[in-house]
Amino acid sequence: MQIISRVRNRWFSWVAEVGTLYPVLLLRLFLTFQNLKFISLAIGKLRRFWLVHFRKEYVRQQLSARQGACLQCGTCCSLLFTCPVLIKNEHCLMYNTCRPQACKVFPVDQRDVDDVRVRGAQCGYSFSGQDFKEDRNMK
Repeated sequence: MQIISRVRNRWFSWVAEVGTLYPVLLLRLFLTFQNLKFISLAIGKLRRFWLVHFRKEYVRQQLSARQGACLQCGTCCSLLFTCPVLIKNEHCLMYNTCRPQACKVFPVDQRDVDDVRVRGAQCGYSFSGQDFKEDRNMK
């Protein structure tokens, strides 16, 4: 009887540990995915900075292949962090005056459109897919 009692107690304690461990694992998994999303958006911001300042010819080619128009939804202005010049209705105070170059040329390629889509919005721009390969071979 003591052996059965010990096995039963071990089993109950194991179930109790798993019951408390499962929500912790789910929370950590959720935070990991959020961290990956943050890292992905940070890499996108650094990539755009690099392209705008050091790969100007690539940006020019992409702008000629870009189709559509800006919807002025403000999603691109809050990909990684919210831009300080956005006003309450998601419009940019500097849109027609002195926007930074990275803002003027956004989206540079299909990756940027995909970043906006990940945030749950629809970008007004689109690209033809053949120019996407060159960005992978950045020199």
